[in-house]
Amino acid sequence: MDDLLARFLPQFVTLAKTRITVAITGVGQRDAASVQKTVRELHTLAGEAGLLGLSQVVPLARDCEQKAKNLHSSPTSTDVDVLVAALHELEQLIEGISQRMGGANTS
Repeated sequence: MDDLLARFLPQFVTLAKTRITVAITGVGQRDAASVQKTVRELHTLAGEAGLLGLSQVVPLARDCEQKAKNLHSSPTSTDVDVLVAALHELEQLIEGISQRMGGANTS
């Protein structure tokens, strides 16, 4: 598993950063298609993190995904702010992983 993690973690970090950026942008647009794209990005991120055994990332990504799904029924500014705050928390977690790897291949 360590070989798998070493091989794919840099790619995961790069993709995760992109997915989070896309999610934040999508939430800011506040239209149904953008919110749905945000849900998909977060679902994929959670799955990829799960495959790599990143147990701290999975629940936070799933929580963000659920918050994004909730925007369909409750698209208030407060709900958007709560999701964006959770996405920034997820972003910080990914950045911490990147720093522990030495920042290799994470641009």
